[in-house]
Amino acid sequence: MTVDPLKLPADARQTCKSCGSALAEGQEWCLQCGVGAPSSLAREADWRPLAALAAAGVFLLAGAGTAAYAALNQQPSKPPTHVLIAQVPASTPTTPTTPTTTPSGSTLNTPPPTTTPSTTPSGTFGTGASGSSTPSGAQAIKPPKLPAVVPTPRIPSSRLLLPTNTGSRPTTTPSSPETNPTSTTPAAGAGEPTSQKPSPILLDTNAASTYNPSGYPESYFGDPGLAIDGEASTAWTAQVEPKVAPLMAAGLALDLKTARHLGTLEVDTTTPGMTVEVFGANGSKLPATITDPAWTKLTPSHLVKKKAATIKLGTGGKAFRFLVLWLTKAPESAVGTPTAPGHVSINEVVPYPPSH
Repeated sequence: MTVDPLKLPADARQTCKSCGSALAEGQEWCLQCGVGAPSSLAREADWRPLAALAAAGVFLLAGAGTAAYAALNQQPSKPPTHVLIAQVPASTPTTPTTPTTTPSGSTLNTPPPTTTPSTTPSGTFGTGASGSSTPSGAQAIKPPKLPAVVPTPRIPSSRLLLPTNTGSRPTTTPSSPETNPTSTTPAAGAGEPTSQKPSPILLDTNAASTYNPSGYPESYFGDPGLAIDGEASTAWTAQVEPKVAPLMAAGLALDLKTARHLGTLEVDTTTPGMTVEVFGANGSKLPATITDPAWTKLTPSHLVKKKAATIKLGTGGKAFRFLVLWLTKAPESAVGTPTAPGHVSINEVVPYPPSH
């Protein structure tokens, strides 16, 4: 059953606050203007703030979309940069040879070292294909047109051939003695005589012996092999006879096994100051006495002043098998006393052939 709102008492009616039309009980909306009743939810809810926020959101989204579209469609202002790289020719051109004058006046072609062009272009970066200049403002460089093969310049055959030798002048090209052993250029210091020491004459281990024609006791002498063992710390020794001191009459003999040409005799001793003589002989054995005519005196009396002495032998070009280092006088420091006789030492004795 529908109740007419107009028939309700005035205090029980509800009216629309917009148009004043009567509203029935429980009616939430005015049928005339559409405004909500005072007791409905429409009274408390207000849609205008929400509508304003929605409109602002739509506006912001539209603006953002427009800005993104403009950014994507914008072209870059910086043009692309193109780098120009120089090309290296397929073969390196060779430099013509430079003639070198020899002592005879002829020419000798000596090729100088070839130079390879650098692969780095000497200019700066050029412009790109679009014609825009680079940021540094460098000028454009056009690559040179190089042939695939560079021909080698021809040299006349007359320059490649050396003329024949005319006259007595040498045609050898001078060069350093280190690189060309056959060079005719004299080395530094040429003109000064250079002497090369020859190798010593090799001796057998039993080549040395004590030469004792005076018949002194064997205890007066040491081992003669120690004078040819190559050790300077060992020595053959000969005792000084107190009755005749400082005079001596003994020696150290060498058997070369065959006749050899001799030049010098080196003597090492720890008793410098002694006087010696050197004799040479041939035959199958040593002469019996030092005065035997089989001996040839090779040196006069020689004073050994130092511990190492080189005695030059005057052989007259004759070869000898036997040598004897004859001791004639002991140094004052090696005389000793009758109760403690002194000794003379021969540490090493080495014969050498003549130097050439």
